[in-house]
Amino acid sequence: MRQVIFRSGCRLLAGLLPLLLGLHAQAASYQPPRPTLSLLPWDAQQAELQHARDAIAQTALPALETAAPAGRARASLETMFSSQQGSWYFEPFARNGLFRAIAGYQAHHPQAVVISGGSLTLEQLATALNDPRVLKRHKDGYLLSYPLVIAPGAALRVEGSTLYLYTPSGTALINRGLLQLKGATLSSWKGESAGDAQAPYRPFVMAWAGSTLHIEDSHLQRLGYNANFTRGITTALSPQQPAATAPARVLVRNSTFSDLSTALELQHARARVQGSRFSDQQQYALDLKDSQIEVLGNYIDGVQNNSGLRARGQVSGLIADNSVLNTAKAGIEMVEQQGALGIRRNLLGASRGAGILLDQLTPSERLPLLLEGNLIGNTQGSGIDASNVGGVLFLVSNQVGNTPEYAISLRNPQRLPGRLVLTGNTLGGIGKAMVRVEGLEQIVLGGNRLQGNPVLQSAFIGDLLPVQSQVLESTVRHPCLLRVDTGASAPVAERVVDEGCGG
Repeated sequence: MRQVIFRSGCRLLAGLLPLLLGLHAQAASYQPPRPTLSLLPWDAQQAELQHARDAIAQTALPALETAAPAGRARASLETMFSSQQGSWYFEPFARNGLFRAIAGYQAHHPQAVVISGGSLTLEQLATALNDPRVLKRHKDGYLLSYPLVIAPGAALRVEGSTLYLYTPSGTALINRGLLQLKGATLSSWKGESAGDAQAPYRPFVMAWAGSTLHIEDSHLQRLGYNANFTRGITTALSPQQPAATAPARVLVRNSTFSDLSTALELQHARARVQGSRFSDQQQYALDLKDSQIEVLGNYIDGVQNNSGLRARGQVSGLIADNSVLNTAKAGIEMVEQQGALGIRRNLLGASRGAGILLDQLTPSERLPLLLEGNLIGNTQGSGIDASNVGGVLFLVSNQVGNTPEYAISLRNPQRLPGRLVLTGNTLGGIGKAMVRVEGLEQIVLGGNRLQGNPVLQSAFIGDLLPVQSQVLESTVRHPCLLRVDTGASAPVAERVVDEGCGG
């Protein structure tokens, strides 16, 4: 992938004069401001960057492993209600197909299996129920045909076996305790005839706040459909739960997810997702909201409709060392996200949108957003595409190449207070200008390597266009760190470079 991204005979920008020939070959629709330039000390900038890294490090998660409750649990069949007091954990599914699917299989008022007061393995559950209409041996494991609820203080452990969830009967797993999959397979099964299913229903897993979900060395496939809380593996806080209810604890390791609507839709969670593979997802591989997360070393390949990973709301933590390929929109998408978050050392490519998409963000020094060391290429959109972004945004040591658009684009319809820190990046194989910035008060640049066609291509457009020559001389020919203030009205400095500035 690295060779593909930076092929095409791109060469380092060795001379500034050819680049400057293209200064006026820009669209006339945008009128850039008259910026002022000043030099900054590198040590202060490095201290600011380290402060951002430290803020992100403070969001590290504790251990999420949870021991299963002692003792053997009780398993019973209980009547399901969609709107009575105490049945809140079923209410969201009354309007999205679950009860309709159940009615096609159960001739009586809908019932669910409830596990309470201890732990059960899949084999123990089958023995306790002793009812093949509900749970029976099937192929290499068991077939569950009723919804199953794990009560608080209870656990279901599926270890070294396969649990099939029967699609036509409205099967689902509702977790309020502990659901543990180790060396297991969890899959829907629609029966011998494709016409049996209540389209578009597919079984799903719902883990309410306060519960724990542990998936390790397991395979999950053909789960979820595109409706609220039913897209695959979901966590959330119900309006019926106290606001102080602990987030759901989610630990996913070394597992595979194939053909889900959204593999992991995590809200109000503390989640560590590590070393896992996601393929052929419909909506997202991971959709994160209001959660503390660590998404580390995963492989995502193939998302049909949206981005590989999306983060919204109060999301903090680290997204690092992942590969995200072949997505319909962006590789990674941030929308109205708040919280200290690092996006580091990810490989993002072959997306039909941007590599990283940022929208409506205002990161700060206390709650920074740091994009560092990512490799982005072969995207149909810009490598990094930001809009409506203010605050303090760090783009550091990224490599972007082979895109027909911009390597880095930040456009605000109205000028916003904030600072873009753009240092140590390598940009090459770009169809348009390397960097476009419009509508942000301050840009800090230094140590960037620009590889491209120096005759036909400008390095900077937008707010940086009037000072392109000074920026190139100060930060490419000389190892200076330069601050560009775009909101000022003073005349542009003719020369700001200090021959003695150091990198």
